[in-house]
Amino acid sequence: MTAIPAWVAPTIAIALAVMAACLLVMGGVALAIGLGLRSRTRVLTGQLATLAADARAVADRLKAEVEGYVDLSSDTRARLKGALDAVQTRLEDLDSLADVLQDEVEETALSAASLLRTVRRSGAVLGAARRAVRRRRPAEREG
Repeated sequence: MTAIPAWVAPTIAIALAVMAACLLVMGGVALAIGLGLRSRTRVLTGQLATLAADARAVADRLKAEVEGYVDLSSDTRARLKGALDAVQTRLEDLDSLADVLQDEVEETALSAASLLRTVRRSGAVLGAARRAVRRRRPAEREG
């Protein structure tokens, strides 16, 4: 077997020491990054909690507003339904009144027509009676 030169062992030792130092530096950097992310995570968690609380407040207020509109809509719908029922009742009453008025007008028209017929007949009867009286008077004067 051949002997290993004397410079190889110290070179390997130095290389191992450099690698160990690099691993230590990498571990320190990873630890620093981890600690930085941890503190950053705490800040972000606080901000997210504040944002969530604000979102809940906005949602609660929006819910209250929507409930108010629902109540208003229900009240308005009930009042409108009552008004429509009142209008329907009044229209039915008006229709009944129109029917009664039409019947009365028809009866009045028939009565007026009957009265005119009676007046015409009476006029004709009176005219005939007047003519008969006129005929008698000259006969009475002569006789």
